[in-house]
Amino acid sequence: MSVSQLVTEARVKEILETVDYFLFDCDGVLWDGNGVIEGSVETIKKLKSLGKKVYYVTNNSSKSRQDYLEKCKECGFPAELDDIVCTAYAAAQYLKNIGFKNKVYLVGKDESMGTELKDAGIQYFGPGPDPLEGNLKEWFAMRLDPEVKCVVVGFDPHISYMKIMKAASYLRNPDCIFIGTNEDRSLPAKDKDIVIPGTGCMVLPVALAANRRPILMGKPETNMFDLLKKVRNIDPSRCLMTGDSISTDIVFAKNCGVRSMLVLSGMSTEDDLITANGKGSNADPKKQPDVYAQKLSEFGKFI
Repeated sequence: MSVSQLVTEARVKEILETVDYFLFDCDGVLWDGNGVIEGSVETIKKLKSLGKKVYYVTNNSSKSRQDYLEKCKECGFPAELDDIVCTAYAAAQYLKNIGFKNKVYLVGKDESMGTELKDAGIQYFGPGPDPLEGNLKEWFAMRLDPEVKCVVVGFDPHISYMKIMKAASYLRNPDCIFIGTNEDRSLPAKDKDIVIPGTGCMVLPVALAANRRPILMGKPETNMFDLLKKVRNIDPSRCLMTGDSISTDIVFAKNCGVRSMLVLSGMSTEDDLITANGKGSNADPKKQPDVYAQKLSEFGKFI
């Protein structure tokens, strides 16, 4: 018998009685490459009608909180800016909270990560194309900005050899902070033949070249939940995280000490769930959601 339990009316009733804060991953849970996932809007609205607090917690660093707010409203999800936590915002707030006053070399999108850094009053440069130029001799003569004391790496469609070189060079300074938004391998694209590389494909090359491990903002690390707890005063014992990825969303929930629900409408499959639940030494408690459903509407129909 599986450790994780299939969503039933009785289990949903118990969750509604004991959970006040509902955290949702977005891509693969609420929407995917085909648009809004059927029944997800109605489920969120039902929870809100019961007075439940709903938060949208995403590893996606290609969008700012404002971008996500507009996306939610466009798709019909009830949301306010303070309901959204994304890794671009978390990275900027992390630096703001430690009193960072220097410059950031940013490997990421100006319109998302740059926007969040700017809103936090942090100077940065780096976004946009940076194609390969010069030769080895010229690279060794490259001048680095002495005011850079942090490298932030997120989703960057313009990732290049030059950017990896510059980021790793700044990180030779042990006092230079290294922040990565997340290490997702690819974007959720169920039933698609094309693989869309995720932010991990930008963070890992810099980490390898610099021989450094980044401070990660995204799931499964706890930084985004720590930010929510600080700003919104969330009680972990009254919280449920819902996601489509065992390795990020469910492990994140375990790391944060909150309950979890896996939906099979995105990254993780039934085979992944069976493997996580395993038997004996093959079981992995950190990867076992408390409950699971094919999609969010299977939970919503019992509300």
